[in-house]
Amino acid sequence: FVVYKVPALVAAVKAATECKVELSSKTTESEDGAWSSGLLIEDNRPAVPGYKRKKRDEMIEATKLVLKHFKVDHEKRGVKITLGGDLCAVSGIGASASNAVSLSRALADALGMELTEEEINRAGYEGEKGYHGTPSGIDNTAATYGGVLSFCRT
Repeated sequence: FVVYKVPALVAAVKAATECKVELSSKTTESEDGAWSSGLLIEDNRPAVPGYKRKKRDEMIEATKLVLKHFKVDHEKRGVKITLGGDLCAVSGIGASASNAVSLSRALADALGMELTEEEINRAGYEGEKGYHGTPSGIDNTAATYGGVLSFCRT
């Protein structure tokens, strides 16, 4: 947890969430295609029993917030997201932030964007809102930059 105006240290773990994003071609109102719109998420991350089911709605909201940040409308363009990696999906380890940051990196890559770490972190923070409403910003920062960080929320 984070206490306002009190410095804290946070350390990133070695394990990570991996993400692959596939985008369909952009469509217009007059076009139809086999895969022209919608959102498909395949979650292959290891997890404690019940975690994915419990966090499903929050994860979908976080995903939609990251898509919105990148101005990708899944109602007009199909988005397939595949999650994996070796970070266990469990509360308290930063799994939600790792999810949001890995999605941000993969989406930027799929869109052909070269973003700075700061821009990735900003997108990851937007995704964290889907899980936490008003996140502190420390988890997505640790997931973005790694290492040991000093943090003070003002």
